[in-house]
Amino acid sequence: MAVPRVVFLLDVDNTLLDNDRFAADLTARLDHDFGRTERERYWSIYAGLRDQLGYADYLGALQGFRAGSDDEPALLRMSAFLLDYPFRERLYPRALDAIRHLRTMGTAVILSDGDIV
Repeated sequence: MAVPRVVFLLDVDNTLLDNDRFAADLTARLDHDFGRTERERYWSIYAGLRDQLGYADYLGALQGFRAGSDDEPALLRMSAFLLDYPFRERLYPRALDAIRHLRTMGTAVILSDGDIV
């Protein structure tokens, strides 16, 4: 009899990566660069895009956010913030060790409903 194959499915957001910290950092940056009203507008665009696409798209939300404001220097800084964000530093402690351990018992698959950033 064949041994059943075990597959471990791992979500990224708040399982392997502290997504709440990323969202807080992004919110703080939006507040600093654009103010509360524009920060709320960004998150509204983000929520609408997530509903429409079925996944998180932070850069897509930024593209919608910048519509009509292409000359705003803060938009370039915000793009750099997202692209250069230290996601590796937001991994939970020993998250990679946990994945390595799971791989000794089966296949570990990482799932995400989010942006490739």
